[in-house]
Amino acid sequence: MRLLQKLLRKPSIAPGIAALSFFPHGFAVAVSRYSDTERPRLLHCEFVPASAQQRQAKLETIVKDYQLADYDCHILLSQEQYRSMSVETPAVPAEELRQAVNWRIADMLDYAIDQSNIDYYRLPQSNRANTPGMLEVVAVPLQLADALSLLCKEAGLNVKVIDVQETALRNLATLLPENQQGVAVLHLHQTSGIIIIQKNGSIYLSRRIDHGYTQLTEGLHFDSPEQLQLEQNNLALEIQRSLDYVEHFYDIPPISSLAVVLMPTDSHHIINFLNINYGITARAMDLSAMIEGDILLNDTTQNLCAPCIGASLRRYLELPR
Repeated sequence: MRLLQKLLRKPSIAPGIAALSFFPHGFAVAVSRYSDTERPRLLHCEFVPASAQQRQAKLETIVKDYQLADYDCHILLSQEQYRSMSVETPAVPAEELRQAVNWRIADMLDYAIDQSNIDYYRLPQSNRANTPGMLEVVAVPLQLADALSLLCKEAGLNVKVIDVQETALRNLATLLPENQQGVAVLHLHQTSGIIIIQKNGSIYLSRRIDHGYTQLTEGLHFDSPEQLQLEQNNLALEIQRSLDYVEHFYDIPPISSLAVVLMPTDSHHIINFLNINYGITARAMDLSAMIEGDILLNDTTQNLCAPCIGASLRRYLELPR
């Protein structure tokens, strides 16, 4: 997914990708080094706590310590920084498609279309007759994209791409053994989350959800077991609805596997209630066992940095937009 394309200043191929994602309380970074003969290796991955005033200095330190000036920089937008919308593919010639997409989503945005950066990727065609083709359209305020790019450039990075959560998680899903049959990936943050369903590198559905791991952790934020049960029911319903939608809309065999990005606490508790009480075939997605590298990723780091790791694998996977 390329929202922002920049020309390389140097003719040589970069040794790898440094992916960064920025949040109000800090930034996540993942660095993968590429080789002609081996899979990429994860050289570094961490979440750096930082205020807005501290970000520049701390990012410059990371760039210097890990010699990232020659790496391609992929900026990964957080969920709150962009809009993602599914729309029918406009029936226009290919050369007019981008303009038609802009017109179609203009009224859906809280900012002017000429003040936004718009891109899209095609969703798979349904096997059902007379079903229209669909696009997933992504919009990010131009001011935000420019500000994040400038921040990285001033820290000495070579910005190549602005990426989004859906495609970054898709990259991780393609490494799973269920990739060919199709697999869903669930990434829960503290108070929200995202689920994507993909098969062979193609995203069939992405959905943001209003349930985070703190709402599903026993003993936190609840006055009664019934409240916890209700939150668990709501999450399971969101997952099942998503799986059912993909099966029926695309008319494909059911995709029943769910990989769950690890959480700081209670990962196995959340996975177990999905398996035992709701019949969803869920398992933990431990990136330490999936990604080659010399660093051990604890559960908290995986939760904060999983999409960045996925974004750093983009060139190796050579997947469609």
